[in-house]
Amino acid sequence: MESAEHPVGGGDESPSEADSLWGTDEPLSVGPRGQMSPDCCEDMEDTEFLVSQCLLSTSSGAEESSHSYSPAWALAFYGGDCFSQDVVEYARNLGQHSESPCLELKTQELQQQLMIETKSLKKTRHFYQKLLHQERKNKRSDARLMLSKLKVQLEELRSKVEFLDSIKKYLEVLSVDQWGVDVSLLPSLAASDPGSPLDLQPSEEPAVLELVSLSGAGTGKSSLQAATPLDFMSYLYARNAPLEGYIQQFLYTYRYFCTPQELLQFLMGKFTSVAAGGDPDVSGDSAKVYHRSLDVLQTWLTDYIMVDFSPKSSLLMTLENFLTTEVSPLDSRGERLLTTLQRSPRKRWSQGCGSPISMQEDDDDALSVHTSCRKSAIEYSGRKSFQWRISRVVEPQSTQPKDKAYSIAAALPRPYYTSLMDDISSACLRSEERHPFSQSEHSAQHTAQQLTLLQQEMFQGCHPIHFLNSKFQGVRDKAVCVTKHASHSVPPVEGSSLFVHEGTPQDSHLQQLLRYADSVSNWVSADLVICDSIKIQAALLTKFLLIAKHCYESRDFATAMQVLGGLENVIVRQLPAWKHLSTKVCEVLEDLRAVQVFLKSDNLCLMGGEHVRRRPTLPAVHILAMHIQQLEIGAFTLTSGAYKWPKLRTIAKVVSQVHAFQETVYSFTPDPGLQAYIRLRIAHLSGCDIPLLAADNEANFHHNPTDRHTRRIQDTLKRVKATFQ
Repeated sequence: MESAEHPVGGGDESPSEADSLWGTDEPLSVGPRGQMSPDCCEDMEDTEFLVSQCLLSTSSGAEESSHSYSPAWALAFYGGDCFSQDVVEYARNLGQHSESPCLELKTQELQQQLMIETKSLKKTRHFYQKLLHQERKNKRSDARLMLSKLKVQLEELRSKVEFLDSIKKYLEVLSVDQWGVDVSLLPSLAASDPGSPLDLQPSEEPAVLELVSLSGAGTGKSSLQAATPLDFMSYLYARNAPLEGYIQQFLYTYRYFCTPQELLQFLMGKFTSVAAGGDPDVSGDSAKVYHRSLDVLQTWLTDYIMVDFSPKSSLLMTLENFLTTEVSPLDSRGERLLTTLQRSPRKRWSQGCGSPISMQEDDDDALSVHTSCRKSAIEYSGRKSFQWRISRVVEPQSTQPKDKAYSIAAALPRPYYTSLMDDISSACLRSEERHPFSQSEHSAQHTAQQLTLLQQEMFQGCHPIHFLNSKFQGVRDKAVCVTKHASHSVPPVEGSSLFVHEGTPQDSHLQQLLRYADSVSNWVSADLVICDSIKIQAALLTKFLLIAKHCYESRDFATAMQVLGGLENVIVRQLPAWKHLSTKVCEVLEDLRAVQVFLKSDNLCLMGGEHVRRRPTLPAVHILAMHIQQLEIGAFTLTSGAYKWPKLRTIAKVVSQVHAFQETVYSFTPDPGLQAYIRLRIAHLSGCDIPLLAADNEANFHHNPTDRHTRRIQDTLKRVKATFQ
């Protein structure tokens, strides 16, 4: 499902209209949801209040977006179509009062306009909030009429601020693009020796660079088709490379054809070649190479410090030494780059510091993800009516009578369980929370929200690069396993890495996400098979189905698919409790299967909807990893040895979704007690053997009515006989 039809920043389309359809082709916006005013009551349920609070939330988000949005993923995803024609035209008309409008004057004028509109938006919002509370208190009709007018005005101001913010992002990209050199100079740039003075000469035969370009039909543009690793790195300095999204796409995929060390040496070599000229005031093409080198380094450090510049690595020390000795004496940006390099590599992903199934973290760490979750009165649940109808649940089959009696304790991993009870804080784990999940009194919706926050905490700790080369990490298609919960990971095949000079596969964030998904699925299966009766089992089945329903309606597809995986366990599918579910509840299972088909249908299916900024999303990790693994199938090179850029660009587009989904977090209020209980249950049951647990419970077996009647008569006779003894 292609969704990059329309660029970001179009100001004519109403966001409310765009958000009303699941399948609209409107692209994702660029900025997180704003924080709602603290004096807004969260438990008011009328439609007027919810709509108004949604408006207030998004309007404040427009004010904050200029400080938090990085257009990296949007440029990688949309490429040259990232910004709408309205944005480009407005930016072109800025600074017309000046005889020679430069980029700096345009930026200053835009900043003034943005500041004025933002102040106006704040005043209107505060007045709207005050009037809203007065209307709710006094029920005045004249206040309601004023509210409707203010709502329209507030929406117009919000749209204008967002539009101006998009222009600001466009000007920031132009500030990088202005330092690009002509493509004819790239062969000379690629051939220049590090340390030697840079002397760029145009080439009459660009084919020497082995760049195969095809002209766009009727557009006059050219798109890169194939190149060698050296040529790809040289193209980072090309004119229009930032606007085309090439720099971001390159940084997502360069590991397929070169190492981080080779890329860093190339960038340092070009910078030192300019500095070797001895002229402190570089100009012309040399100045462009000088500035573009620093711009690429800044982009690299900003978005990839977590994966490429790990603490105490040789690459980090090499760059730190280069910035200290070569860049800082010449340019103040050297100090800023050093500050970026020396900060905590997990600052941006601080929400993912701990694992939701780890019981040895501090309470503060456990809540780190939630401190940044913005409070909001509205929790969107965009229901999609899936039209697929899959056959009803397969009738359970008779199981063989057990030959050996097993105990539940024997099926559980004893060492892990005993340590957990000591590690759980007594404040978070009350005595009633030590009971099975079937005895939990929390609603399905509230439980789904807490599971979503736990999944979000895990997802925020990963990086798009972790989804690449997943086959080498041992990620395979889900295998059917009856005796134990299915695992997505198997030992990697030696020499199967697609990356250049990839070392031994380590415990990556992707593998942690997949293990967590397996743990949740096994927890669902285990808590079902240990229920004492069919009635309790049917109630718990219903609750898990409703939890999954709430999850996929709020676009937490990860948790929804994990619950579905637990329900689709071979042992669980044979439980007699399925026969006691209502038709309406069984339709939820059919919808879940339809959601799974929907997620597997296309690698961009979740990007075809409305703005991610307004709709937080958690993708099904294994399905997304398999989509990217499918794109990695086939040769990366032509017969000439040049790498196929369209293949690499497509991979970059799909994997950039991870950054897009991480920009917006859910606004659910965390419940530390329930989360601690869920963590306990997951850790307790994640490694257990489902058949062993099921074999110890009579409720998991089908009983013949005749046998049950005979057993009842025998029990009665035993009681009568006991009375005469």
